[in-house]
Amino acid sequence: MARTNQTLKMKQRPYVIGITLNIVFVLAELIFAKIAHSTALFADAFHNLSDVLALIIAWLAVVVFGLKATKQHTYGWHNMSILASIFNSLLLIFAVVTIFYEGIRDLITSNVSHASGATIMIVAAVGIVINFSTAFLFRVSGVPDEHGHQSHDLNEKTAYVHLLADAGVSLGVVVAGLLIQWTGWVAIDAIVSMIIGVVIAITSWPMIKSTFNLALNGVPDGIDEVAIAQYIANHNGVAQFHDLHIWPLSTTETALTVHLSLNGTGTEGQVILEDITSALRTTFHISHVTIQIETSSFDQTCNQI
Repeated sequence: MARTNQTLKMKQRPYVIGITLNIVFVLAELIFAKIAHSTALFADAFHNLSDVLALIIAWLAVVVFGLKATKQHTYGWHNMSILASIFNSLLLIFAVVTIFYEGIRDLITSNVSHASGATIMIVAAVGIVINFSTAFLFRVSGVPDEHGHQSHDLNEKTAYVHLLADAGVSLGVVVAGLLIQWTGWVAIDAIVSMIIGVVIAITSWPMIKSTFNLALNGVPDGIDEVAIAQYIANHNGVAQFHDLHIWPLSTTETALTVHLSLNGTGTEGQVILEDITSALRTTFHISHVTIQIETSSFDQTCNQI
């Protein structure tokens, strides 16, 4: 138990440090965006905030695995990651709309004429340092597995890629500040902010789409429902099946229930059941498998599709 708690703390460490550093920077960037009258810094702050929220969701996925199920919450608290992802998606939509509104307004009005290229460059450069530092932290923070090897889970890899992308966007803001200093063409600030808005919209759309699919208990991305149905139908031990249901328990876990009529009984039936369950978990990545065995003919299904 002590080893498990220590492992959990080690896995949480890069998330806590990364989230804290980036939240402080986002708040500072919003303040300097106001001081410098820069919509590009404002947009970059929202882009950084989107990845802070992504880090929080990934962190929740780590934390909830350490929480035990209760009598009231029999599946545990894993669904919290989906709720957090929904909030993240709504905030991203708000951010994109706000960025475009501010950028277009500054192009039309005279607000853009006050943009400070030097301030933009300095603040964005700090963002590059913070994002690269946090990405490096995830890069070297693998927790040893039971064999003593360093392991990086999917959440850590995703966070690493997001942070590198953030650094790239901040680099674009630095270039924009440099161009403003050299050319005096301050409209670059508003243009770059809207480019960042487009980047956020394009990169976030798959996540937003997937999130609302999970919220509606849809089959998670990466789970092939057709292949699963074909595997069950073609299994030698299965006479017939119905009511195959697949839904998310969290942003990283999937549950499945199905009603089966088997060709074998007794010990033979148990072997068939174990074989199907093992395949669903290892080949099709189903975390929680529930199979109901039926011996009589199917006269009523749970849901007609």
